[in-house]
Amino acid sequence: MEPEELAGAIKRLTEWAERHAPSPEPALRRRLREHFGSDPGELPVVSRPLQAWDRPNLQVAIDAWLEGRDFDVVGLTVTRGYRAGLAELVRGGEWAADVEFAGVEHIEIPLGEHEVVSCVESGLWLVRDGDDRLVVMLRATDFGTGEQLGLEVMASARERAEAVIGELRRLMAERNVYRGRVLELRPRHFHDDEGAPLTVRSLPAVARARIVLAPGVLERIERQASGIARHAERLRASGRHLRRGLLFHGPPGVGKTLTVMYLAGLMPERTVVLLTGRSLGAVGTSVDLATALQPAMVVLEDADLVALERSFEPTNAILFDLLNAMDGLDEDHDVLFVLTTNRAERLEPALAARPGRIDQAIEFALPDADARRRLVELYGEGLDLTLEDPDALTAALEGTSPAFIRELLRRAAVLAAEEGDGRLRVTDRHLHAALAELRRAGDDLTETLLGARPPAGP
Repeated sequence: MEPEELAGAIKRLTEWAERHAPSPEPALRRRLREHFGSDPGELPVVSRPLQAWDRPNLQVAIDAWLEGRDFDVVGLTVTRGYRAGLAELVRGGEWAADVEFAGVEHIEIPLGEHEVVSCVESGLWLVRDGDDRLVVMLRATDFGTGEQLGLEVMASARERAEAVIGELRRLMAERNVYRGRVLELRPRHFHDDEGAPLTVRSLPAVARARIVLAPGVLERIERQASGIARHAERLRASGRHLRRGLLFHGPPGVGKTLTVMYLAGLMPERTVVLLTGRSLGAVGTSVDLATALQPAMVVLEDADLVALERSFEPTNAILFDLLNAMDGLDEDHDVLFVLTTNRAERLEPALAARPGRIDQAIEFALPDADARRRLVELYGEGLDLTLEDPDALTAALEGTSPAFIRELLRRAAVLAAEEGDGRLRVTDRHLHAALAELRRAGDDLTETLLGARPPAGP
């Protein structure tokens, strides 16, 4: 045989050997086979999708479920932005060949200013429960259109895998980290670098004494909001529905938002879901979130503006989305909807077309003389307030809002501070000077923003 022929034969033999040689078993498949003591490709896998915000809930559920069980947790590499599922991994092929063990990566999900949950970003829990062997997987995929989460369980029998899925989902519901908090759902592009599509907000505590409304108004609000909640079981038993809606309407600065914050503090066990400019595109999802975390309160402020901000159509698209979502709730769901608006007339056609969703409209009027006197005292706290003619000031404040009066006291305090050191002594002179400044010509926008109307003529 000529050397050239021998070289060709050796080359062909090498190529044949490469094609027919057995592929080495991927490391992950080998680890699973050793864990189960059998071929993992023959074991059932049960999968369930998770909501995008459920990562911390799954983490606390798994931590609770693993108590008393022996386990290892391993991380996996990401392949082209994709994490294969258990069934794909044990079948081998391209995906399994590219997957390698890695350190367990964690992501911290904020639950407020000083609280976080450290979560496994994506990984496997290899569980030994007596003689039983299980694998639990958090699967996270992200192709740039939004992260998708899934829970997968591999077990020796499908019934066992389904039971574990059920236990974990029950623990997720029982230990939901978002229950009783103030939440705002964020679109995908707002949470790329923060790890969760939910923002946990903090609302200031508002004492009841700081809500100055016309006689009987706050009592009506409390009865509709917290009164129904207190008697929820008896109302359900008698066939009364718990889903309810309140509409707060009135000029700017009269206390609508302040009352919303007061209600949140009055019912601290109630989850609050805020619909704001960033979350208006996910109205249905926000209502679903509130339903899952009931008792809950859904708040849509400035309801008359949402269509103007989001659409050139004459109809209020976002408001109708909210009303459609409310239509889909069962009446015994303990969900309170609170809408606020400065222009109730813009909402009238929408509300008239969908009766039964807003049960009570509450008008927040500009304060009368008695309320204005109380507001001056309230916002004068901490000052040495010395008034020779309080009635004259009260009369001069006719047509102003609580926000206007609050700003008036602040400006009067600044004027007093410029006159000397020590405790701030505010007199009629400071208050009338501040009032003149707020109402000077060309400052109409300030009055509008603070909810004041021009003073009545002679």
